[in-house]
Amino acid sequence: MATPEDSAEVLSALRLGWYVAEVRGRNRLGGPVPPAESLPNRQGHVLPLRIERTSEELRIEAQVVVRQLARDLGVDTISVDGQPRNQADYIDQQAKELAEATSVAAPAAWQALASSIYQLDAHTQDVLAAHSGTQSAAYQLGRGLAEVYWALDPSAACDPPTPDCWVFLLGAQRCNELARLAGRLSGYFNPYCCPALAGTLRLWLSVASDPQWRNGAEGVLYQQLRHWYELLILGQDPSTLIKPYTVIQNWHAPLRALRALWIQVVTAAVSLALVIALITLTVSGSGNAFLKALFGVLGVVGLSAATVQAGLKNTAQSLLIRLQQDAYTDLVAAAIAEVPDKPGARRQDTVVTEEIRKRTLSTVADAAVP
Repeated sequence: MATPEDSAEVLSALRLGWYVAEVRGRNRLGGPVPPAESLPNRQGHVLPLRIERTSEELRIEAQVVVRQLARDLGVDTISVDGQPRNQADYIDQQAKELAEATSVAAPAAWQALASSIYQLDAHTQDVLAAHSGTQSAAYQLGRGLAEVYWALDPSAACDPPTPDCWVFLLGAQRCNELARLAGRLSGYFNPYCCPALAGTLRLWLSVASDPQWRNGAEGVLYQQLRHWYELLILGQDPSTLIKPYTVIQNWHAPLRALRALWIQVVTAAVSLALVIALITLTVSGSGNAFLKALFGVLGVVGLSAATVQAGLKNTAQSLLIRLQQDAYTDLVAAAIAEVPDKPGARRQDTVVTEEIRKRTLSTVADAAVP
């Protein structure tokens, strides 16, 4: 599949949406603190990897990314009281003021920053929707995926749902919409990325809906977020995430796909039996007058045994390719899935497999199977 001409812009929109959610989450009072590594010490100005940077450094990094991407996409400037204002720069300044604010002034500073982020988001959605449907979808997908962690308050009440609770951010409404957005953008990614993403979203929908399963799961959710980022934004080949010999260990995956397509398989088997009977009768010259007359009619209309055999072969090959694609998609989705163990479940791998197979997104028909 050829790379779309606007793939760079779509990727930038996806990243912008992701980092807008991250900037909001990293600045939010009482917001999430991802698990991280640290250097033994910082003497001599040693250079940290990204996972070794402090929360403050990562907050600044995210704000720098938003400023650059907003500028690249032409959405950084809004109109305030009839005057242009670089909203991305304004957000960066407000975030610095929030970081330096006293505990008394912090709530008001946060509300001002949250309002500015809201204005940038609204402006970005308006501009991208008018300019490009795919860029608009990419922005929403990036922000929506990142928000499942960065907007989450694990202690938030879910009855009734609130915008920062488990059952809203990973509820059916949002998960289904994110899967649809991924499907619209499937031409921009590895053909197995979007179906695998849809599978893991379906898995996390089940986690979020179970109070016991989701209890303390935010650290694992962050690892899931990293896998999504690696696949969609960094462009990692999903096959590299499948552990060695997993294909052999999951030999039963094609059987699951076979059960899902049993009607096509039965039809192909019946067709094969009819073709064998047709060829046998033709070669042996046996059969009653009705069969001979039928074969004569079929020959006149061009439906010879060779034609039927060729058609059956093509159908069987297409069916086999679809079985391979579905089985491999299951492998990829299971490989990128990061979830806590389900309480009371006997086999965690079975739980994961059953959930990801409920996805509503399939692999494109011409996807190659590694």
